[in-house]
Amino acid sequence: MSEFKSRAVRRLVELHESELRSALATWKRFKASGRPMPDPHGDPDYESPERLVAHMQGAARSYLMWIREVLGQPITDMELIRDAAVIVPKLDAYMEETLAGWARHLTDLTDEQLQDKQYKSRWGEMFDIEQMLEHAVVHPMRHRAQLEKLMNG
Repeated sequence: MSEFKSRAVRRLVELHESELRSALATWKRFKASGRPMPDPHGDPDYESPERLVAHMQGAARSYLMWIREVLGQPITDMELIRDAAVIVPKLDAYMEETLAGWARHLTDLTDEQLQDKQYKSRWGEMFDIEQMLEHAVVHPMRHRAQLEKLMNG
């Protein structure tokens, strides 16, 4: 992994990578199991396994892009894609591209930038950058746990 200005950022990037990889492996086991998706309760991300994995992978990229956008340094070498029809056929490559972007675009974050200010998230809640990084770690973890429960229950 590249040199990071902040050890906290480096560790959160490492944790995010681990959790996103684990969530994808669990999703693949879930998909192979043939188990049904839970009732979506109107949430389109739960309409199919493909929509759910696209949601997880798209969110990982979206969090990264949001961080750079709120810092006034938008990412221009990656596209924000959320469409399952685009993500799923190249799922592993999409994830690798996203994770490489995390390692490439977050190396220059400083500890001071992590908590200096809050910004409105794409879904309307206020986050500082550290909170968004932590959210990005927990998001795939939560979906992994949901899928494990569906397979075991």
